Amino acid sequence: MIDPPTWTRPGKASSQSPSAGLFLRLDFRVVFGQTVLMSFPVFWTPKKLTKLRQLYQSGLSMREVGGHFGKSVWAINSVMKRQGIQRRNRSETNHLQFLKSPLSFKPKAYLSYKEQLLRIAGLMLYWGEGAKKNSHSVDFANSDPEMIAIFLQFLRNIYQIDESRLRIYLYSYNSLPTNELITYWSKVTNIPTTQFSKPYIRLNSDLKHDKMQHGLIHIRYADTRLFRLIMDEIQQIKYSWGTQVDNEVRL
Repeated sequence: MIDPPTWTRPGKASSQSPSAGLFLRLDFRVVFGQTVLMSFPVFWTPKKLTKLRQLYQSGLSMREVGGHFGKSVWAINSVMKRQGIQRRNRSETNHLQFLKSPLSFKPKAYLSYKEQLLRIAGLMLYWGEGAKKNSHSVDFANSDPEMIAIFLQFLRNIYQIDESRLRIYLYSYNSLPTNELITYWSKVTNIPTTQFSKPYIRLNSDLKHDKMQHGLIHIRYADTRLFRLIMDEIQQIKYSWGTQVDNEVRL
């Protein structure tokens, strides 16, 4: 029987080879009836633990971190617990997944002179008639078919949006023919009626509506990132012309 050296807990002690910088785990094993102290390479070296922390904090999921090291999600979760690396909550995880999701639009990198004018026109239209506060989607409302057509050209040509995400919401009166209005706006916008939401029909309105003879429609595109991009570009125009106003002033 070989007398073991200074006692150490199996699987817990570790040492580092001064020559190669190799981290080893010391463990007792029975070999041919004899108890011997053996050394095993340690996978989670300080360098790898630092890398794990950096990868996770950069926004990678535990599965993605595990893929980097060739380890399972369970193994990554286990070492993170031992190292006191705090996991993201559900809200933070959902936000990161949202940021990683592909864009539903593709802004043009290079614009012709005519496209530059269209971009400015579209931004100004949204500044005046678009939803701006507490909005998670692009929402432009107007009753003028020409303004509607220009704004749609702006979305289609400058941002190259996904047509299937467009929605039309009609605001009308019970004295106007709803079905005919839907057909009319479908032709103006070149958007199929299947992408029209249930219209809002205002009751108790039997008068003629000369100013809104075709009702009013909302052009809606559900994409928070496109909404933020449009608002950022409007801000850039405001700053470039020095038109920002202190909204905190009280009269």
